[in-house]
Amino acid sequence: MNKPFVFSMLLLALIVSGCMAGNRPFPKKYLGSYEGTQESYQVKVNEDEVAIPPAEFSLELAYNELWLTTGKQVIQGTYEVKETEMYYAFSVKMKNGVVEEWQLWKKGGRLVRKAMTPKPEVVFVASH
Repeated sequence: MNKPFVFSMLLLALIVSGCMAGNRPFPKKYLGSYEGTQESYQVKVNEDEVAIPPAEFSLELAYNELWLTTGKQVIQGTYEVKETEMYYAFSVKMKNGVVEEWQLWKKGGRLVRKAMTPKPEVVFVASH
């Protein structure tokens, strides 16, 4: 084979793999189902404290989107990812307009939904 042809094929392979990596911000092994529990918390309504009971969540994580399910609803979200040494930092935008910060830890198979006052943090554990 001639050298220009081999070089052009290698260049094409690098371009294609680079484009595919752009749609995959983290390894495929992190995709799938997660389960988590949000602890109870208090909110103030008018002058009264109201207790919000614990809630069970399930989460389906796909590339570029996720679905958070409670007993009453399913909320779709999209996200952007930045990689750190220990985890992937997600900026999640839920379909209802809420923006949240999440962390997908590289070790331990867990995804953490950071606390947003008054809601406590939720730790999701891989169920796949």
